Amino acid sequence: MSRLRTRLEPLALQDLRWRCDAGTLGFKTTDDVRPLDGFVGQERAVSAIELAIRISAPDYNVFVAGAGGTGRTSVTVDLLRKAAAARPASSDWCYLHNFREPDRPIAVGLPAGKGRELAADLDELIEQCRADPPTRATVGARLEALRRKYASIPGVIRHVDAIQGELIKRVLPPSWALFGANVFVRQDPAAGAPLVFEANPTFPNLIGRIDYSPSPAGMDTDFRNVRAGAIQRANGGYLVMNARDLLANQSAYDALKRALREGAVTVESSPDQNAALPVPTLRPEPVPLQIRVVLIGDAGLYTLLRDRDEDFGRLFKIKAEFTALMDRTAPAIQAYASFIARSIRTHGLLRFSADAVARVIEEGARLAEDRNRLTARFGVVEELLVESHAAACARAEKTVRAVDVAAALDARGRRSDLIEEELQRLIDEGVIAIETDSKIVGQVNGLAVRELGDYAFARPTRITARTGPGFEGVLDIERQTHLSGPSHTKGVLTLEGYLLGKYGQRKPLALTARLTFEQTYGGVDGDSASSPELYAVLSSLANLPIDQGIAVTGSVDQRGDVQAIGGVNEKVEGHFVVCKARGLTGRQGVIIPKANVRNLMLDPEVIDAVAAKKFRVWAVTSIDEGIELLTGVPAGEARNDGSYPPDSVHGRVQARLAAYAEDLERYARPSQPSPNGRSRIAKARRPPR
Repeated sequence: MSRLRTRLEPLALQDLRWRCDAGTLGFKTTDDVRPLDGFVGQERAVSAIELAIRISAPDYNVFVAGAGGTGRTSVTVDLLRKAAAARPASSDWCYLHNFREPDRPIAVGLPAGKGRELAADLDELIEQCRADPPTRATVGARLEALRRKYASIPGVIRHVDAIQGELIKRVLPPSWALFGANVFVRQDPAAGAPLVFEANPTFPNLIGRIDYSPSPAGMDTDFRNVRAGAIQRANGGYLVMNARDLLANQSAYDALKRALREGAVTVESSPDQNAALPVPTLRPEPVPLQIRVVLIGDAGLYTLLRDRDEDFGRLFKIKAEFTALMDRTAPAIQAYASFIARSIRTHGLLRFSADAVARVIEEGARLAEDRNRLTARFGVVEELLVESHAAACARAEKTVRAVDVAAALDARGRRSDLIEEELQRLIDEGVIAIETDSKIVGQVNGLAVRELGDYAFARPTRITARTGPGFEGVLDIERQTHLSGPSHTKGVLTLEGYLLGKYGQRKPLALTARLTFEQTYGGVDGDSASSPELYAVLSSLANLPIDQGIAVTGSVDQRGDVQAIGGVNEKVEGHFVVCKARGLTGRQGVIIPKANVRNLMLDPEVIDAVAAKKFRVWAVTSIDEGIELLTGVPAGEARNDGSYPPDSVHGRVQARLAAYAEDLERYARPSQPSPNGRSRIAKARRPPR
């Protein structure tokens, strides 16, 4: 007789959720907590950005990679703001009229603040010219004063000389406005280097533009109509942009790369611009560029640019990667509390009690999907703080407590659970058939997660298998109907590898099996169903019923080892909801991979049901452990000759496959006479596909 291995016990309560002990936090409310000064959990990214700040060589521009809510923008801007404040102010830039080539305005750089002075001085000269007929006697003194004041700026001296030449040679009064200056970029001498965040990096917003005004001849313009873009305003400092916004404007991205390659930027009309009227062309002199550009995006976009854009890797040499996770250490927990205290002060929220802070930190572990880690997406945490504050205000409380955090989480789920509610209604009404209190051969409850933006939930799905003699192997109906994604298809093919290794070493597998997800009409992907699919096949072959109160999730390899999957909390909770609606019997539960135990941060309602012995969670490492739980029959150990005990699961499967082979051998071809006159059975051959 084959015996069950040591009975696999359900997981203990402490394995189902990590609890943050409010008593160990060291405070009663956040009034007693020092607000966070600095950043949490992003040392790698901060180090990379600081390196880019220290390096003065060109091309060490930065791509900040990370998920939204990790602080990738706020941390980056804060670091750059401090660096910019410590640096000297950048230059002002003016455009001046080019008397020799009017379509080539002249770019002149001046110390910060001097651009406005130059414009005022030239305006005063223009007013004097307009008041009296200008000569080398009436304005000569003023021109000489300008030469003395701007002696260190050759571009201004050349402009003064050109003005004097125009006054000498002109018979008719000139257009006095041409003597002036267009202060193209103005910098504050007391503000340090510029830091510009361009939220809408279109071509004109980034590179600059040339304005036009109507005239009798059509449209007119001159040096006064040249306008700076973000790249000129950030010259000498830092320019920050969202990478996807920039790439949405291909011409702007190309112009940025060209400016970085050439070390200069030229204002020009956008290549996307279609003028309805003929316009004069201006070709302003380029402005020398010394800038550090920082693009912010996700890691996938960074990889795409590195792979497909040969310029990107050379121009953006530094990657600053923000992590979405941080280790759950004692210092990290204290940093979380300090972050919460800072956010409360920043947003003017009610103080949080220690138990409320502990509940927020627990949610940080839930969002990380790992009890040993915490989410570093502090934007999401901050949203929870604001919503918890609102819940406390609704109770007219002056302190946010754990019950308010729980209420905020419930309300958040309620705002997004319409589809989940409707699906549960269909299950409750029997439209979608789910068994939770019976035993059925060849059927198992798998668990599928449905993603709805920032909301995810799961419900059990019936997976059925039908088996018989043949040589087609395991056929996935989802794949045959083009509803199977590549990961799911891989899981089914891996399942076939398990069957081949387990039962096909002594003789060919004479098996045809059909697998399907019942009552699903959308796509199926992921390999987390491969273990329940294998259980369904084994159940069908062994003719052993599976307990439908136990749902299953887990990937399987060709050796029969059960591997980790994603969404384990949602999957356990999804089956719990269905069982609760039907009535908890104490025999129901979920089988998960043992590797996923560290990911468990189950809802407190599930924990309470487990504590009351009304629901259970098991963790398995192998198919053998799982099939014993589901059928109550020993899996069976292989003997020296490769056979299994006949009363075991594997023994029954082996016997069924042998019977299939005999049936195929008997019925594949009719009897034929042998040379000695005796009849013989033609050997079964696998029919061509």
